[in-house]
Amino acid sequence: MRKVSLLMLAASGALLLAACQPTTPASDHSSAKTSASSRSKQKEDASQTSSSQDVSDLSPKDALAAINTQLTQDLAGELYLLKTPPKNGYWQVSSTASGDQTILQYTPSDTSQDLQKTATAQWQYQLTWRDYTSSDTAAAAVNAEPVQSGLSTVKLGQGVTATQTGGPTAHYLHWADDKWVLTVQDSSTHDDAQPLAEKVVSQLAKTALPLPSDKGAVTLVTPATDDSGQRVIWNDGDRLYTFTGQDALSTLRWAASLSKTQGTAATSSDDSQ
Repeated sequence: MRKVSLLMLAASGALLLAACQPTTPASDHSSAKTSASSRSKQKEDASQTSSSQDVSDLSPKDALAAINTQLTQDLAGELYLLKTPPKNGYWQVSSTASGDQTILQYTPSDTSQDLQKTATAQWQYQLTWRDYTSSDTAAAAVNAEPVQSGLSTVKLGQGVTATQTGGPTAHYLHWADDKWVLTVQDSSTHDDAQPLAEKVVSQLAKTALPLPSDKGAVTLVTPATDDSGQRVIWNDGDRLYTFTGQDALSTLRWAASLSKTQGTAATSSDDSQ
């Protein structure tokens, strides 16, 4: 009987201790869940912000840097990109894809805009690239014609001599510069090929084009016929880049400003084109 009484006394004590323990209200559980959900949402928003930064309040230099950072994140890896904004303005940049080709279009703008995901019809410069199976295949796609010997020549200054070919309606000047082959075509009757070629040689003596892994080709046409009449093409390993524009010398200047980047912009260029 004594043992039974002791057992009943112990059980009563356990029940009394349990009744005294604090409980967590249902509202507290709901609050904890809400807090966890809020933290998750904040992380998601932060992730979206880092990959798509609002550039509306940034300077031309910083806006371009932010866009370049987003491009390197979206497209993966180190890329040749424009690092310099146009004079007194911004680049409006659109990024699209066509099959296995990536297309960037640059248009001068008075206002800062986020990276666009649709093509524009009024672009001023266009940069495209396509990856091939090997460096040799990409180099072959450059289609850089070698300078032929035995043709008449013309001196362009800076120690550069070009071969000269053509007929009554078109004149061509052709010369090599390291891994680059350059062609200037005059499709008029004004014989403007040599004056343009001399300006090209003078400009390239001051600033260099991107260095191809194997080959590069420049084709400049006077007078300009369309937005993509001027063309700079080269291979960087198994990737083939093409930069096009309408004005010959401006296209060459901006092509020379292209460099591999991780989103760092340089100072503003003096060339508004």
